[in-house]
Amino acid sequence: MNGALKKLTLSLLFFSVPIYASGGITEPLSEIKDPAKAGELKALLATVEIYMSSRGNKGIYEDNLKARLKAIDSIWSLGEIGDPKLMNSLAKFYAEADDVIKLNLIISMGKLKENGKSGPYLFNIAASAQETGAVRAAAFEMLEHIGYPSRIADLTPPMNAGIEDGDLIYSGGLAGIVSGGWVSPDLPIGHTGIFAGTEVKDGRINVVIGECVPNFFNPGGVRNVYSWKAFTHQFIYPYYGNRTTQVKPTAAQRGQIVKLALELGRKGYKYSNTHFSQKGPVEFDCVGYTEYIYEQAGLNPTDDSYETGFGWPLTPWEQFIATKPNTL
Repeated sequence: MNGALKKLTLSLLFFSVPIYASGGITEPLSEIKDPAKAGELKALLATVEIYMSSRGNKGIYEDNLKARLKAIDSIWSLGEIGDPKLMNSLAKFYAEADDVIKLNLIISMGKLKENGKSGPYLFNIAASAQETGAVRAAAFEMLEHIGYPSRIADLTPPMNAGIEDGDLIYSGGLAGIVSGGWVSPDLPIGHTGIFAGTEVKDGRINVVIGECVPNFFNPGGVRNVYSWKAFTHQFIYPYYGNRTTQVKPTAAQRGQIVKLALELGRKGYKYSNTHFSQKGPVEFDCVGYTEYIYEQAGLNPTDDSYETGFGWPLTPWEQFIATKPNTL
């Protein structure tokens, strides 16, 4: 949203951790003595179930973005609840999911407390050549997170990354409650970065991501990271997907985007707390960093009007809705 309201609300940036359900919820629902908890869990499961069953022939990125993001948030909440009895429901959803949904389900599975089922399940995903590299990387991370064997000596490399090199990727972040709660309640997008591919190293698969984060992070500023955990701010926020410009980048442009992202990550550039220098040259914010890199490759994800006047500063959710999902 451009205008004075946007400018006012964005001056109030602060951390926004999603509000999740909590407590010792068990399954089946009939065993739950607390009606409020039973209703809470039932609503979360129903949100995902309805989304998964209503896609029909619309494709994996249907027009109803609100339903998709609500389902992703619900999956994340189920992981935060942490009850191991939710594993069967998460596995059922996984069998019907696209890669973005799969990635969130994998992280939620790894958060289930004392879950004897998640280790073998996640190991099979990590080892499967049929899964994409980005998904397998998440499985390897969660295996390590739960203390399950997370290395495979004769690892089969992924046939494809699942996300194209140079794609814009999105999560929640510092502006989450402002951009996603006050201005646009349907779009809880607060952080963006550049997907730079996957790597096979020491018997596992890692993602490679270029991003810009506040300077008090470790490391802070413009950086290169090798995990979904880092990109989602220590698994605090969901992963909302990968997108690209309306006119898709060429292979040469994607190469430029990745090369520049990795180069900037090695220079120690800082995060702009004021957002006055969104696009550098030595200070950026997350969306300005991605916008700058794309523009250097001859692409412009978001109209320049979002970056000047009442449109300033450009927000991650504005870039998200100005771009389009990129599917294989």
